[in-house]
Amino acid sequence: MTLKTKFKTFINKSSVNVVRFFGFWIVLLIAHAKVKRYVPQNKNFIVIANHSDALDPIYILCSLRKYIRYVMGDHVIFNPVVKFLLKTMCGWIVKGRDNHPSVLINDMMASAKEGVPLGLFAEGTITPNGETGFFSPRTGQLVKDLGVALITFRIKGGFFHTPRWGTGLRKGPIFAGVVHEYSPEELEGMTAEEVNAIIKRDIYVNAFEEQRKRPRIYKGKNLAEHIERILYICPHCNQVGTLRSKGDFLTCDCGYKVEFGRDGFFHECEKALVFDNVLDWDKWQKGIWKDKVLNTPDGELIFEETEQPVYTLVKRKKVELSDNGILRLYKDRFEIVLNESETITFSIEKLKLVLNVSVESVMFFDGERFIYVKSKNPRAAAKYVAAWRYLIGKDYK
Repeated sequence: MTLKTKFKTFINKSSVNVVRFFGFWIVLLIAHAKVKRYVPQNKNFIVIANHSDALDPIYILCSLRKYIRYVMGDHVIFNPVVKFLLKTMCGWIVKGRDNHPSVLINDMMASAKEGVPLGLFAEGTITPNGETGFFSPRTGQLVKDLGVALITFRIKGGFFHTPRWGTGLRKGPIFAGVVHEYSPEELEGMTAEEVNAIIKRDIYVNAFEEQRKRPRIYKGKNLAEHIERILYICPHCNQVGTLRSKGDFLTCDCGYKVEFGRDGFFHECEKALVFDNVLDWDKWQKGIWKDKVLNTPDGELIFEETEQPVYTLVKRKKVELSDNGILRLYKDRFEIVLNESETITFSIEKLKLVLNVSVESVMFFDGERFIYVKSKNPRAAAKYVAAWRYLIGKDYK
């Protein structure tokens, strides 16, 4: 290790220690998290966890009390202050969407050779519905190739405490801790598929199953506010985009109404309850949405949303193209109307990536252009990602 590398690592470790110090008080006083202390048996390791809320990296730091170089998506570094803190000062690895996967792997391999522990949230995004989601089947082989120990870490309660679609923190418990530590020798004797299996088993959380077993209260104001960032189809009338939230209630234009309780479940109002939780509702709506997307006749509009601010990227900086655009979905294309005379069209087949970078924002990339479409009103950006995958013959989990 060169002197320059040693100095950079020293700065990174010192910065993370500062983050961990303040994070400890956040965890204690704000998040009300119960984090179990753990001393790793191996000096070099990769810790893999489920992703329940934005404070997850701090829970892990408070548990292991080691300098950890996290892998993060580049969507978190548009803010120059956040970019400076996490990338430059903390030395965390940025997963660029326009970079080949080998770039990320090489960065992680270099970190392992330096003897710096790695941190990875396998899902790559905070759970929107309370269940640990899909992660790349290449993860197991990556862990084996790194040649370091594997620590699996599970976080419970984060979905109810800070739901990704919500507007604020709720007061209620979070539990976080190590599930198991696997030595390099143990991992060497496993196949990549077996490593994937233990990761899936160890980090899996179904928030609603846990809540049914051990009910806990999560207090707060406006508990249902902005839940239409995840739920976009009414289970009573099957219409898309007709749900509106206010306070603790979610209402459809058809009159269907539910109350979101402090236990994290839906409660019946005037009409019979169809689903009592976000997860079951979300799984059901994906099937309805898939049928609508695939069975809409060619040439007909599937869905559109107005009041859409549109941005592009110029040297990693957002440049506004329109403050009041329209996003339209057809079976063969996405149309982004900027104004009366200018429309951006993306062919479904030529798109390289469609990604919801937040619950409300969707990104389109065709190999040349990055276009970001936000919304002035709460909406579920995930439905556009799902539609694209359905139309190119893939599933959406």
